[in-house]
Amino acid sequence: MPLQLTTTSGLQSNVGVNAALCGGPNIGKTVALRTLPGRSLIVDLEGGQLSNAAYDLPAVKVQTWDEANELYDRLVSDPQFMQFESIGIDSLSELAEIKLAEEMPHHKNSMKAYGKMGEAVTEWVKKLLRLPQNVIFTCKYGMDRNTGLYGPLFPGFLLNQNLFYWLDEVLIMRFAMNAEGQQQRVIQCQSCPEHEAGDRSGKLDLFENPNLGAIIAKIKNHGVNEQ
Repeated sequence: MPLQLTTTSGLQSNVGVNAALCGGPNIGKTVALRTLPGRSLIVDLEGGQLSNAAYDLPAVKVQTWDEANELYDRLVSDPQFMQFESIGIDSLSELAEIKLAEEMPHHKNSMKAYGKMGEAVTEWVKKLLRLPQNVIFTCKYGMDRNTGLYGPLFPGFLLNQNLFYWLDEVLIMRFAMNAEGQQQRVIQCQSCPEHEAGDRSGKLDLFENPNLGAIIAKIKNHGVNEQ
């Protein structure tokens, strides 16, 4: 197919928003997947959907690396899976751990297993980023020993280093003080001296309400909140 001249806005017109949503345990990452826009598919890798049990959200359970690859194949070829507007992967950190556990028995040098895991998960993530849907990966959260900042946490170092290069948004769910001095749950969209986040769109405030649908709409509406 010959190259076609278009515009930067045209390149984005048929592509969803992709993001990592990071945070500590029980902060509300899984609950936030309820707020994804449109008909959404929850991909459960952690067996942790108790907080969404009352909502009957469409879901699929992935427990092995082969099943993760099958999921991608279904998302691009099976009408039953292609119908969704948003895909929530809960969580990418767990998928990396699944792949690492499968690689470990095949390598005497554990660093080789970490490398193979990093390469495989990288390729898998990049394939999902080419999907037309919004794709949100939840991630574990901790301190990076190299930077001293809190952010996405994976086994090894390859995924931690590259996540900011791949994704539109790297978001941190945490508690912050509001104007009245009360703690409230927020999604942090930009870095600060303690937390590493990233907003490639340039449309988000430092803190946004923990509503992924509203955040995605704000990005697509050029920084304007929907009323």
